[in-house]
Amino acid sequence: MRRLMLPLLVFAAVACQPATTELTEAQKAAIAAEVDAVAADWWAAWAAAEFDRGMSFIDAGPDAAWTWDEGTVYTRAEMDRTWRPDFAQTERQDLTFGDARTIVLAPDIAYTIRAVTGVATYTTGNTRPPLSTIETVVWIKRDGEWKVLAGHESVQKQSWQGLLSFEASQ
Repeated sequence: MRRLMLPLLVFAAVACQPATTELTEAQKAAIAAEVDAVAADWWAAWAAAEFDRGMSFIDAGPDAAWTWDEGTVYTRAEMDRTWRPDFAQTERQDLTFGDARTIVLAPDIAYTIRAVTGVATYTTGNTRPPLSTIETVVWIKRDGEWKVLAGHESVQKQSWQGLLSFEASQ
């Protein structure tokens, strides 16, 4: 009986596992195109300094997080409190994109990597020197919409001195 029990337990464990199907390259390409279109709208909102529209792309659930050079903020509400005061002074951002990639992880999860150089123009008319960054974002599809679940943005070394000098002059 013991010899029969072990194979039955193994069979039961294997049989209870959910079936996984690998996405085809065509499916991945279609999902990536969908995410890229949403990401383009996300960037258009930030370029136009439309803060509320930009924030609407971020998941409203408790797991949303964003990490950048100054630390990490959790939840869309905390991001709003942290970023809104500074962004209120931004009139527009002129953005140039470099290396970009979208990696589809599942039908409802994708990861984007974007190199961005931006020049912010403030409501005072001052402009910040060009700032080169790398942004990575985990996108999730909830209720039929792609949202940012987690993101990270780092300033590239080539921009450090210009940013530090600009901030010191403010």
